[in-house]
Amino acid sequence: MAAVDFDLRFTYVLAGSEGTTHDAVVLRDALERENGLHVPQGKFYLVDAGYGAKQGFLPPFRAVRYHLKEWENNPVQNEKELFNLRHSSRLIGQVNMFLDAHILG
Repeated sequence: MAAVDFDLRFTYVLAGSEGTTHDAVVLRDALERENGLHVPQGKFYLVDAGYGAKQGFLPPFRAVRYHLKEWENNPVQNEKELFNLRHSSRLIGQVNMFLDAHILG
């Protein structure tokens, strides 16, 4: 698990969980550690749907188009779709940044 700020700088990294560990379990572990993940007052982290909605963590709307491929030649229909489109675009950017850092690191 990795967390980045809005300037795409790493603020927290937790390694060692098996790939089959559910996202919510990894998040709980990160939050419960002595020097674990901390959400600054009034801030939030974008997360995928596997983490669920909780204070400080903002997942996409469920049952609403989300993946970028779903938007090809299909304009946004409402506010929830617009939110999910922007959420997905931002999250993909963060994942790509993480992969680039891993490859270059």
